[in-house]
Amino acid sequence: STTKKQNTLINRGSTESAPLSRTIFVLTRALDLPLQYAILSSRSLTAPLIHALSGTAILPTGRPLFLMGTNTGLSPQRAILFGMALGSFVKQSHWVTAISQEPMPLRASLFVGVFNSLANSINTILFTNTATSVLAYPTVNGDETVLSVPTIFGLGFYALGMVLEWGSEIQRLRFKKDPRNKGRVYTKGLFGLARHINYGGYVLWRTGFAMAAAGWTWGLVTGAFYTYNFLTDGIPELDGYCKKRYTDEWSQYKRDVPYKLFPFI
Repeated sequence: STTKKQNTLINRGSTESAPLSRTIFVLTRALDLPLQYAILSSRSLTAPLIHALSGTAILPTGRPLFLMGTNTGLSPQRAILFGMALGSFVKQSHWVTAISQEPMPLRASLFVGVFNSLANSINTILFTNTATSVLAYPTVNGDETVLSVPTIFGLGFYALGMVLEWGSEIQRLRFKKDPRNKGRVYTKGLFGLARHINYGGYVLWRTGFAMAAAGWTWGLVTGAFYTYNFLTDGIPELDGYCKKRYTDEWSQYKRDVPYKLFPFI
């Protein structure tokens, strides 16, 4: 049942171009950007929802950040969160259009696009809620021009996660493009540290995004959720596929690189 579930998200082993599916994915992810900007910059978009849940919305305050002489309309704290949403869009759009050689079905493209927008929106909504926002930390005390400690750490986790996920996938793509490597598993570079280091990178930047928005607890909950999901669902399915495709070479790779997500897990 796990294999059937996962195969609805990615057509393992397929080299179909699937331009419609890829286009839908990019468009769905692109719609996330105006949504996140509206949540972070608006004085009323999320307030009704927060008030309905008996919370108090934080209205935008402080001087907006200027980038290259352009007013972003966002405080430094809010600009960082929007930048994280933008970075995830760029990374995932590049993956689906230039890196992935296995297409997602149309339904999966919609699901994954909406899921990522939902994950981003939960972070930004928690940021705009007084009880959960990093703006409530004593070192910040509501000043949106001062970065909280969780935001600083979140930035670090986000950057490291993007490097691990994006970098490892680019390394593997270069390996696969060499005709001499056809039918072989890539075991070098960042994939020499952990068999699914790209999944580990995803966990890290998702954790960083959550931490920068709503602090330590939400960051840890988010990281634990994605780690559990990959270890119990995504990785077993992919391991089974790779074992079938690469046989003894995959078994040797698992012995040489016993870690799954990180060099310690």
